[in-house]
Amino acid sequence: MGDEPDATPARFEEYADGRGDARFSEWLRERSEPAWTEATRHRFVAELGDDTLDEAVFRRYLVQDYAFLELGARTTALAVAQAPSMDEMRRLSEQLSVLTGSENDYFERAFAELGVPEAEWREPPLEPTTRAFTDFVLRAAHEGGYEETLSTTLAAEWVYLDWARHVADRGPERWYLDEWIEIHTVEEFEAYVEWLREQFDTYGPELSARRQRRVAELFSRTVDLEVAFFDMAYES
Repeated sequence: MGDEPDATPARFEEYADGRGDARFSEWLRERSEPAWTEATRHRFVAELGDDTLDEAVFRRYLVQDYAFLELGARTTALAVAQAPSMDEMRRLSEQLSVLTGSENDYFERAFAELGVPEAEWREPPLEPTTRAFTDFVLRAAHEGGYEETLSTTLAAEWVYLDWARHVADRGPERWYLDEWIEIHTVEEFEAYVEWLREQFDTYGPELSARRQRRVAELFSRTVDLEVAFFDMAYES
């Protein structure tokens, strides 16, 4: 069976046909449904925004998420080396400084507030979902090129921007929940996600059909794993 009549076309060329404003990045997002909606409107997101999220759930989530801070930095550093121009190298290098600076500071303050011992968050035993996620991202980066490396980054960062925008006006009383939303809605983060989208809007249409499919598969698989990661936070 082929795509349903209203389904997003499997090929970008078909998606863009007759659309003067077609964006490759939007095609990637639409192809990731329904997982995109499952991730960005997850129970975890709703409870975080409403300040009803169990502290143990957020603690479990945050300890595991900290493992992604180093992963994100390493993946971004690899993208710097793969970038096609100095401008892109510069922009990615700026993001690398954010990952190793201000965002790391948030984790340390939140862990102190939540009473997480340093030994527990510095080298936590990885949950199976976390390990599968990190292995997938590293494999995608090392086996592909610039676009493959950034496909997982775009998916992960855009999911966070989307869900954070959805609850941005909630204002949970616990500062570490409120600040976690703010980190992912500040102007600088929004600009970075838009820049990543523009990278795919520029280079995506120029990829071979095989690489376009690969990039779409990596993007969608990342979104699937984001859903699984939120689910994992509830597993004691």
